[in-house]
Amino acid sequence: MEGFALSERWNGWSRLDTMVEAARAAIAAGPLDPLVCEVTIEGDEDTLTLDNLAELDALLAAGADPLSLDIYVAHAVEAEASLTLVYNGRWLQINGAGSDWSRARQAYDAAQAELALVYGITTFKLPTPPKDTVAETRRRLAERESQD
Repeated sequence: MEGFALSERWNGWSRLDTMVEAARAAIAAGPLDPLVCEVTIEGDEDTLTLDNLAELDALLAAGADPLSLDIYVAHAVEAEASLTLVYNGRWLQINGAGSDWSRARQAYDAAQAELALVYGITTFKLPTPPKDTVAETRRRLAERESQD
């Protein structure tokens, strides 16, 4: 398979702490190890670049209210699997990409699940299909015939 690339936008976003949790979920699910992490925070007067999520957690806990926030996490071989969370004050964009389909997709899905929980969205589960009644009936008839 060539590569993986998906993107989704969440309008009216305000939960920056959930972005951090989504990035952590992607790192664990990928797994994106060894990790490349880059966080860019744009404020009123300055732009700050961090290299880990713990520093971002501390800033958000201290009441930082950035105008925009970009979180980029990837495997050390960045072309294999990466995830970007981009917040611009109004919406959140999630982008996942990579040549390692399973790892990139797992990272994207894990982050997406964390984001969906904010809105109470759960993935639907298809109902269990009924037994194949034709096959079941044939099996019972074959059992009766073998007993006779």
